[in-house]
Amino acid sequence: MLMSDMMTRDVPLLHPQDNLGQGVALLRWTKLDALPVVDEEGLLIGIFTKANVLDAFLAGAEPSETIQRHFTSQVVTVEINTPFREVEQRAKQSSVGTGVVVDKEGKALGIFTKVDMIMALFQEAEQLAVELNTVYKAMPNGLIFVDRNNRIQQMNPSGEKILGLKQETLKGCLFGSVFPSVDLSMVLKQSQHLVGMQTQMNKVTVLCNISPVGEAAGAVIVFQALTDFDQVALELDVTKRLYETLLTVTNIAYEAIFVVDDEGKITLVNEAACHFFGKREKELLQRPIDQVIENTRIIRTLKTGMAETNEIQVINGRVYIVSRLPIVRQGKIIGAVGKIVFQKLEEVKDVAERLAQMDHELKFYKEKVGTARLVVTFNQIVTVSQDMRRLKQEAEMAARGNSTIMLTGDSGTGKELFAEAIHQASPRRKGPYVKVNCAAVPENLLESEFFGYASGAFTGAQRGGKAGKFAIANGGTFFLDEIGDMSLNLQSKLLRVLEDKSFEPVGSNESVKVDVRIIAATNKDLIQKVECGEFRSDLYYRLNVINFHIIPMRERSEDIIPLVHVFLERLNQDFGKQITSVSPAVRKILIGHRWPGNVRELKNVIERAVNFASGDMLELEDLPFYLREQKLGVSLPSEKGWNLENAHEHLDKETLEKALLKMKGNKSEVARLLGISRSWLYEKMRRYDIK
Repeated sequence: MLMSDMMTRDVPLLHPQDNLGQGVALLRWTKLDALPVVDEEGLLIGIFTKANVLDAFLAGAEPSETIQRHFTSQVVTVEINTPFREVEQRAKQSSVGTGVVVDKEGKALGIFTKVDMIMALFQEAEQLAVELNTVYKAMPNGLIFVDRNNRIQQMNPSGEKILGLKQETLKGCLFGSVFPSVDLSMVLKQSQHLVGMQTQMNKVTVLCNISPVGEAAGAVIVFQALTDFDQVALELDVTKRLYETLLTVTNIAYEAIFVVDDEGKITLVNEAACHFFGKREKELLQRPIDQVIENTRIIRTLKTGMAETNEIQVINGRVYIVSRLPIVRQGKIIGAVGKIVFQKLEEVKDVAERLAQMDHELKFYKEKVGTARLVVTFNQIVTVSQDMRRLKQEAEMAARGNSTIMLTGDSGTGKELFAEAIHQASPRRKGPYVKVNCAAVPENLLESEFFGYASGAFTGAQRGGKAGKFAIANGGTFFLDEIGDMSLNLQSKLLRVLEDKSFEPVGSNESVKVDVRIIAATNKDLIQKVECGEFRSDLYYRLNVINFHIIPMRERSEDIIPLVHVFLERLNQDFGKQITSVSPAVRKILIGHRWPGNVRELKNVIERAVNFASGDMLELEDLPFYLREQKLGVSLPSEKGWNLENAHEHLDKETLEKALLKMKGNKSEVARLLGISRSWLYEKMRRYDIK
C-alpha cells in the first residue's frame, strides 16, 4: 500500500492573495482541519489551518484581509509514492495532525491526516485477515486453534477431512476431552513449542507441530496424517527404483544412449555414451547436444516429433548406426532419446558398407526408372497429439491382422497415408499395395478396372485380356479410396468378392481366386448414404469391421508446427533454400486458422510461402492472401460438414473481388496475393462472371 492509496484527494488549494473569509468558507465546506497554500505554479509554500484562523481573528484581522501573513510555511510533506510502512513510522514520530501530499516536483496533490492513517490501518488489517483466511482454508495441513482456556475455537477444512470431524461440533469443547492423547499444558502455560510429535487424534495417526499464540493467548496445532507421508514416501521410493533400474538397463547396453530435454540439453547418459564421447558424465550433463555431436539430427526430432531408427550418420569421420525417438507428454515434445551403435565396429562397418552399396544401387535404379516413391510407414505420420498417437498405435495393432479397415475423416487429413502405413506394418508388406480412387474412374470402366477382362470381352479390348486391380493386389492390400462414390452395381460385386474371395473377369466364365486385404476410405457420411439407399448396408458392415476416424487439423492444433518443420525440411531440399523457422506472427496465424483443407492445405500454404520467402524465416508477407489479410472479413463457417472444396469456393468468391479492388485490377499481383496461378485466377473470374 502506498500513500496514493491512503491520501485525501481533490482538496481545494489556497493562494496567498485569497482572503481569510474564503479560507474559513473552504475549511467549513471540506470539514478539514487544514488546506495547502500554493504559489502561481502550483508549488506548495505552506498550510492554512484552523489554528491560523483563530490566531488571525484574535489579532484583530478582518475577513477581507489576505491570508498572506496568516498561513504556516513550515509544512510536513509526504511524497505520493511513499510506502505504507514508512508513512506509519513518520506518523508515529510527528506531533502534527495533517500533512500535505506532493509529487516529485513539489506540487500539492492532496492532504494526509491521522484519520487517514487509522482508516489505512483498518484496510491493511482487513486485507491481512482475508489473506490469512484464504491460507487457512486452502492449506493442505490440518489446523486447530485453541484459546487460553484450552477450548477449541477453529478447525480448517483440511483438519475436518483428516480427522473426520466438523468444526461446528468441536467449537467451545475442551481440547483435552476431544483429543486426550495431546497435552497442551506446557504450550499454554510456558509457551513451549512442540515439533514433530507423533500422536493419535480421533484414531488417526498424525504428525503435528504445536506453537503458542502470543503471551499465553492460546495455541495452534498443525498436523498431517502419516498415511499421506507414507504415500509420498512410497511414490518417491518407486520413482527412485525406476530411475535406478533405468540407469542399470542403459549401462548394461553396449550402445551409447543419451536423453535430451526440449531445449536439446543432455539430461541423462549411460556409461557407454561417456566412453563414446570420451568425457565424464558431469562434463556431458546439461550441455547442448549439438556441441557434443556434429550434424546431429536429434534437434529435428525435437521439432517434428518424427522417430528415426537405424539411420547411418557420420560422426567424427566414422560411420555409425543411429536411432532417435521423441519423448511426448500430453501432446508436447518434452525431449528425445538417442542411441548410437559404436561397439563391434567391424560389424558396423560391414553393415554400413552394404547399406552404402544398396543406396548406390537404389540411386542407379532411380535414374533408370525415374523418381522412386518412398514407402510410407507410421514413423512418417507426424503427430504429437495424444489422440492421434493413440490412433497410430491402434492402427499399427490392427495392421497385424487381416480384417477389413474403414478410414473416415475430412478431405486432406491423411487417410491415404494411414492406409499405406497399415500395409507396410502388416504381414502383407512384401506383397503389392494397390490403390484405386473410386471417384476418379469413369462409371463404365470401374468393373473392368477392378476385375479385369478376358480377351475379346468388348470392342477395343486388349488382346490376351487385362488383369484387374484385384488380381494385381493378390497377396497384398487393396486400398479403395472415396468408397462412398462407388455405384450400387459395383458395390454388389465387391461384396461378393469379399464374401467368396473370388471374382470373374469381364467376359469370362472362369472364377479367379484372390487373397487381398481391403482398406476403404471416405470423407462421406456412409450411414446417411445407407439410410438414403445410396450405399448397401451389407457392404458397409462388411467393410466397417475396424474403423479409424482420422482427426482433422482443427482438433489437433499442436501438430501444426511439427508438420511445418517437416514440410520446410523437404521443401528446402526441393528449392535449395535454408528456411529454419517461422516468425511469431506467422506461427500465431497458422495455429489460429481452422484448416478446412487439413494437412493438404497446410502443406500447400507452406510450399507457397517457401516460394516467396527471401530469408531464413517465413514472414507474414510470405503467406497466401486469405491468411494474412484477415481484415477483409472473410470467415469460414464452423459447421462440421465443411470440407476443403466448398470452403475454397466460398473463400475465393468472397476474396476475389476485394483482392482485385485492392490491387487495382492487376491480375499478376492478385494471383500472387491469393497464392494461385494466373490461369486459375482467370478460370475463377470466368466462373464467377467477374469482368
